Amino acid sequence: LGVHEFGHYFTARRYGASVSLPYFIPAPPPLFLFGTLGAVIRMRSPVKDRNSLFDIAAAGPLAGLAVALPAIVLGLWWSTLVPTPPGGYIGFGQSLLMRFLVQLRFGTIPSDMVVYTPPMADAAWAGFLVTALNLFPVGQLDGGRIAYALFGRRHRMVGAITLGLLTLNVLAAANSVLI
Repeated sequence: LGVHEFGHYFTARRYGASVSLPYFIPAPPPLFLFGTLGAVIRMRSPVKDRNSLFDIAAAGPLAGLAVALPAIVLGLWWSTLVPTPPGGYIGFGQSLLMRFLVQLRFGTIPSDMVVYTPPMADAAWAGFLVTALNLFPVGQLDGGRIAYALFGRRHRMVGAITLGLLTLNVLAAANSVLI
């Protein structure tokens, strides 16, 4: 998260924008496993043009990715296959990237085994999740700023369509759980 925010900070400074250092928003650990609700930087001056806005908005996710990719590779290198616990277990979701990297590392995993990941891999997974959520083209998220830089005033339509599709997806997932 810090690397992500400093990606925004240093890129904004490169474009001559007046910005604050990152503010981290604390959250109580029992409620949020990551211990934070995120972080923000305060833009004290407007950006010069949409190209610089695009670069500033994209710099954070790209900086975070530059840290998360080596971390997940190292974390998966340290991971091991263990027998599936008899009482069940809690696991992270499997994105396409994670499936690909796990397949690269372990090949086909037997049905009675699971991948046990160390904290390094778990932190990288969390970084991927937060970055993916932050790239939704909605509002003040990085994706919203990127959408504004790309589409101008039509960014509101892109955001509304995104929220509509997300709502339909959540409703479909809830309906499949109830069935």
